[in-house]
Amino acid sequence: MRLISFQVGKIKDYGKFKSAFIKDIYLQDAFISTLGLSENELADTKNHGGVFKAIFANATSNYRLWEEFLGKKLRYGAMGENLSLSGLDETSVCVGDIHCLGEVVLQVSEPRLPCVKISKVHQKNDFCAKIFESGLSGWYYRVLKEGKCSVNASLEITQKHPAKLSIMDLNRFFYEPSAFLKQNPNLKEKIEQAKDILSKEWQKSIALRLKNQYDMSYMRNL
Repeated sequence: MRLISFQVGKIKDYGKFKSAFIKDIYLQDAFISTLGLSENELADTKNHGGVFKAIFANATSNYRLWEEFLGKKLRYGAMGENLSLSGLDETSVCVGDIHCLGEVVLQVSEPRLPCVKISKVHQKNDFCAKIFESGLSGWYYRVLKEGKCSVNASLEITQKHPAKLSIMDLNRFFYEPSAFLKQNPNLKEKIEQAKDILSKEWQKSIALRLKNQYDMSYMRNL
């Protein structure tokens, strides 16, 4: 498991909106604080950033699928991630897991719900919906210990959370709660075990999704 690419983004003007989704400034090393990377800009501070979303990571293995779907070659950072990681993905990464990367200690905090700007930036109307359907969303970290990190650093899993609630489990549940709960009746117990890790916003979203009251329209085809 390794950090293959390390990047930040600057706010770009797309005409009708602004976004720093594309991370195209590549770093060799940087200091990661509890609020992430100081070099990384955010156009929407209401929905992005903060302690629970300090660092966004994506699996390098996802890129082949997205290149085929979009019909173009993608550089790491095109999915909005700061960390492009090899050797792990949404099925193996669990909420609450603790990862060490260089001097930095990170804890997996939550999946990334697909943002409508993903479709707009890549000019593919159903891209957001495709990510939502696939569960290949990437994941956020909160920073337990600040420090310096360098590209090509090895990632060490120092602790697995006992709930074993994978990012994919949570994404599959969010996509189709009733069907997934029928197939995985212990999922509610896993979510309850991981409740201390999930942000209040995610806990609220889960409660609304269970009641079929969460507005999913922005993740459907535009």
